[in-house]
Amino acid sequence: MKFFSRRCFPALFAIGLSVAGLAGDAGSWSASFPGGEGGSDSVAFAVGDGRHFVAVAVSGLEASEGRLKLGGRELPAEVFVDPVSRLVVFRMTGPPAKALPLMAASATGVAVRFGGGEGSGKVTGVVKQIDGKILPLCLLKIGYDREVPVPGTPLTDVAGAVIGVAHQTTGPLEGYALPVEVLRRVLEDVQAAGKVSRGWIGLKLKPAATAPVVTGIQVNSPSERSGVQAGDLLLQVGTRSIGDYADAVNAFYFLRPGAATPLRVRRGGQEILLSVTPVERDDD
Repeated sequence: MKFFSRRCFPALFAIGLSVAGLAGDAGSWSASFPGGEGGSDSVAFAVGDGRHFVAVAVSGLEASEGRLKLGGRELPAEVFVDPVSRLVVFRMTGPPAKALPLMAASATGVAVRFGGGEGSGKVTGVVKQIDGKILPLCLLKIGYDREVPVPGTPLTDVAGAVIGVAHQTTGPLEGYALPVEVLRRVLEDVQAAGKVSRGWIGLKLKPAATAPVVTGIQVNSPSERSGVQAGDLLLQVGTRSIGDYADAVNAFYFLRPGAATPLRVRRGGQEILLSVTPVERDDD
């Protein structure tokens, strides 16, 4: 499965708003996306410096054509899209809104709240594949106590820190959510570089293999330069332990161009710690 990045998005003129007008409550922010059957809306919420807003454009919608709204009123903003997660970040100028804090990492078994605390649920597991297809990143499986929240809804812990972002509905009281690590990955890209980037290291694995064994190394790739060899068994990429192909794919999602990343492999009967520096992947 191949995913394509969109690196250039139009910058729009910002308009002046009062701090009180921007603060609003979490439910007053939204995003609309054209496409599908008349388009669709997502909840939006402020993160980071309060000038960045997160929403979700589900498959079939024109994510790069999204519009940020406050109380139904459209606000000019730059749009940044991660085509893998379908997470959309809007960036405004002017006074900041009240931003939601982010948890350090998501975890199974954690209770979540949404809708101003009126709804609740629990992270019941991690989803690596759907209908036999490996996902490009792992999702959280959420069990809810009421109707599943709409895409983009922040799922928080009891202290109000974001654990994940509601993404898809899978049943009357079940759905998938993007882990907070994905939100943080995309947000940091946008804040630092004004785009969403992907790291590439040039190694190959077999999806059908029972173990994540390297089957090939591309010439002049970061993996070749770091000393990775065909036949190496991947044990860890960055901070993420690797048990199967899906774990490796998920770990590759978080690779950052230019950031040296520890890579632990087993070669023969010996564990070897390497360092690989991804380069930017250009799918255009």
